[in-house]
Amino acid sequence: MTDLYFELKQLSYAYADGTHALTDMTLQIPKGKKIALLGHNGAGKSTLFQHLNGILKPTTGSISFCGEELNYNRKALKELRQQVGIVFQDADNQLFSGTVMQDIAFGPLNLGWTTEKIEEKIAWAVAQTEVESLLDKPIHFLSVGQKKRVAMAGVLAMEPSVLLLDEPTAGLDNYYAAQVLQYLAKLENGERTILLATHDIPLAYEWADQIIVMEAGKIIYNGDPVELFFQEQLLERAHLERPWVFEMAIALQNKKLFDKNITMPRSKEDLQRLIEQL
Repeated sequence: MTDLYFELKQLSYAYADGTHALTDMTLQIPKGKKIALLGHNGAGKSTLFQHLNGILKPTTGSISFCGEELNYNRKALKELRQQVGIVFQDADNQLFSGTVMQDIAFGPLNLGWTTEKIEEKIAWAVAQTEVESLLDKPIHFLSVGQKKRVAMAGVLAMEPSVLLLDEPTAGLDNYYAAQVLQYLAKLENGERTILLATHDIPLAYEWADQIIVMEAGKIIYNGDPVELFFQEQLLERAHLERPWVFEMAIALQNKKLFDKNITMPRSKEDLQRLIEQL
């Protein structure tokens, strides 16, 4: 049994106008991981997600899911999209039913499940995203943050093994951005893999098991979240800033208040605990 969900081999993609969005990309995406995808606009993050969900087909190279190369016929894509859910950056591109309940139910109703299972999965998704009070509301009456939660609920109701989130905190204030982390924590089950494309570097640093950095359609870093922020040349190349928690820990190390061998803090709470131990 494979421990990988996806394996990409020398994948390249060019849009109709000749723009090369992905170039010779080789990547493995394991099971049960929280992976953050960083890179400036145009780096290829959204294009990569659309390949993993079967929306786009590689110009060259291949993609395998659970050991089988992707097939792009209608039946195979329906099966893939049940397993690999994508939440787009702009929820308006995803929500099209009259009410919240109708939108969340759309996916499960088209999977051939029993009524009992459909109701169970919808109830679970609604609880995870805390949209119980919105179920009867028309979609066009919702705020940006509410629409993002409803879009996520609609994907979760299909119980995907892989969840792709494209800029889930974009346009949200700090309160709702923090809520996204809480929702994601509830989805971890040891098997589900979550990929999160984001410009929110502190969120990625705190949350991810693994960070992938993209630039001009290529992967320039794939590895440990802490190690990434020691690599000054790479950060400059990718236009990434260090998280403030990391910067503070380095400053306190330079002042000899923190030992050089500490486990680097990943969150405000981690940093506070280290300070309390001084």
